[in-house]
Amino acid sequence: MTAPRPINLRPFLWVPSLYLAMGIPFNIIMGGTAARMYKSLGYSDGQITVALGSIGVAWSLKPLWAALLDMYGTKKFFVLAMEVLIAGLLVAVAMILPTTDFFRASIALFWIAAFASSTQDICADGIYLTALRKPEQARLAGLQSTFWVLGKVLASGVLISVLDRIKLAEGWPEQKMWVMVIVACAGVMGLLAALHAFTLPAGRPARRPEGVRQVVTEFRETAVSFFHKRMFWGMIGFVFLYRLGEGLILMEGQLFLQSAVSQGGLGLTAGQVSDIDALWGTLATILGGLLGGVFVSRYGLARMLVVLALFLNVPSFAYVYLSQAAATGHGLDYTTIATLVSIEKFGYGFGFIGNMIYMMQQLAPGRCTMTHYAFATALMNLVMVPTNMISGPLAERLGFATFFIVVMVVSVPSVWAAWKAPHPAEPAGADAAGTSPDELNFVTPDDPSRLDDASRRVQVLAGRASIYAMLNILAILLIDTKALGMLQADGSGRMPLGLLVASLGLKVCFSHRAWCIARETETEAGRTQERIYVRNARGARMVTILCGAASCSVLALAVTLAL
Repeated sequence: MTAPRPINLRPFLWVPSLYLAMGIPFNIIMGGTAARMYKSLGYSDGQITVALGSIGVAWSLKPLWAALLDMYGTKKFFVLAMEVLIAGLLVAVAMILPTTDFFRASIALFWIAAFASSTQDICADGIYLTALRKPEQARLAGLQSTFWVLGKVLASGVLISVLDRIKLAEGWPEQKMWVMVIVACAGVMGLLAALHAFTLPAGRPARRPEGVRQVVTEFRETAVSFFHKRMFWGMIGFVFLYRLGEGLILMEGQLFLQSAVSQGGLGLTAGQVSDIDALWGTLATILGGLLGGVFVSRYGLARMLVVLALFLNVPSFAYVYLSQAAATGHGLDYTTIATLVSIEKFGYGFGFIGNMIYMMQQLAPGRCTMTHYAFATALMNLVMVPTNMISGPLAERLGFATFFIVVMVVSVPSVWAAWKAPHPAEPAGADAAGTSPDELNFVTPDDPSRLDDASRRVQVLAGRASIYAMLNILAILLIDTKALGMLQADGSGRMPLGLLVASLGLKVCFSHRAWCIARETETEAGRTQERIYVRNARGARMVTILCGAASCSVLALAVTLAL
């Protein structure tokens, strides 16, 4: 009998600290630390959500440069460089905090830190996948996620809570407390970088690309195949709509808790909000996620998806109740607030699992599963950018009591998307290429090896139309959202309007190409009697119409705001 392989203890020296280092910068910028800091320093909800919400783009676009990181140096080099850079940027934020132009300067530094953090994420995950065998990856997966969450607890929970209590006891000014919070986070990142210099594996690529041309070619081929999946637009619609209501509440919900009672908020301190969101809320989210995973594994995703959507959205009624109570001007006791927010976080954890499993099981499978999953998560995060950004201005305009009712109404498409979500990727047995469906990259029915020439031609044409339609969506999410954010933040209309007008030519080009290629696809499908992929072409035409309407609406709104 073969002796059991001894457990490799070395990963326990670097896996926990690596994912702790990944969790800290993300949660400083997007997880609540920066939002609470700006709120405590007197900035408006609109300024905060527009500025911080837009930074989410940095994590959404990281698949675009992920392959380039294998060309120079090692993954360890990039992780160490990014950790040191993030620590330095945080020190810079702390140093400029007393200055008059702090908001603009700190947002610029957070933008750089966000791109550094997303690069760190890419290389850290790469080390985890290349330095560990699959049994070790599975064994350490729980440790991986736990310490990422501990990064949130530390950066947006414990440090703020402890230093807020010290501030109250010692009579510190508000600025001093936040300097201490940011410096402490920078110190932790510096210590983790020093630790990783000695414990982190190199994470060298199994095959180093020969040059930029090879990287671009392989990326293009992989990206194009993402649009060749049957029922593509149905699955993308689910990804875009499932978290629509949550995107409005994610950042603004925390700001509501910290807003003054006179403004319709609950008047909690930054430390109290940190206790609720990063401690009790995190525990509730983890418990909800664990139970959601159990239910899906027992009853199956297709049967549970609507239930998961209800769990994600219905508990948001907690904020409706809190805001209605706050509108009376009497406020609520801390225990009631913490309990209701934890219920909402439990529902979020339970329901969010449906989004991730759907992308894993339906949108990602194929020969490029990991890359396609990265594309899907990038799109999921990207669609959160406009909802995060608009939440602050919308709450200011409507008032909290009305805003959270609007959140509930906007959550209806989430449940509808779960009800209508297609489930096309159902592997059954060994495939034509001899790949087991139990393996990561099984061959799906959309693989070219399973299609005849006629179906393949229609698939390629429909995929090309879908690419141009998606580019139109991205133009709206990136350009239009940025222009509206500039209007909200600066009040100056000339530059945002110029940006919107300049982007019209690009959008018209994308729309024309999508429409023409979709029409060509339908002609080819009619000739060959191929009906599977023609739906993608029709979806591209529908998306093109919706994008045109959205662009005109945004331009009209921008003109109104500018005037």
